[in-house]
Amino acid sequence: HFTLKNKHQDKHSDFLRLLAKSEPVLRAYIRAQVHDYHNLSEIVQNVYITGWKKFSEFRGSEEDFTKWLCVIGRFETLKYRQSLARNRLVLAENLVNQIADEGLEEISQYNTWIDKLEGCIDKLTHSQRDLIKKAYSPESSIKDLAKEMNKSPDALYQSLHRIRRRLSLCIGLQT
Repeated sequence: HFTLKNKHQDKHSDFLRLLAKSEPVLRAYIRAQVHDYHNLSEIVQNVYITGWKKFSEFRGSEEDFTKWLCVIGRFETLKYRQSLARNRLVLAENLVNQIADEGLEEISQYNTWIDKLEGCIDKLTHSQRDLIKKAYSPESSIKDLAKEMNKSPDALYQSLHRIRRRLSLCIGLQT
């Protein structure tokens, strides 16, 4: 029993790790097709459930996992859209399919961009990385952070602006 439980826990841990890494891309992919937040959340939950049920069938790399989840998301979105078929405000299915196809193509570009950004963040000094982490933390405000650092909010905004500009130049968004 211990071995089976351990294998199950490893499978569970692997799924959760891959899911956490894929979640922002999956959510953005489905968001491009479904604009209502409550329906979006329900579809994402259905993707998680289906993904977990079919995880033992998954064969591929970590990058493939995101695409695999998006394919599941596409089918879940189609099921959702079919339930709304009588609503005249729903987009035509061929247009939704086109949006979905473009979304899948953008996943690899997104992953490349994230890799570039992580590499550029690694080039920042420890204090710059720490400042970015604190400034973009949901629990923190610039006003509180400035007070904690004995700086004015304006000085903190200037520091963040310089760091964002450096990151932007590093990943090639500015020339």
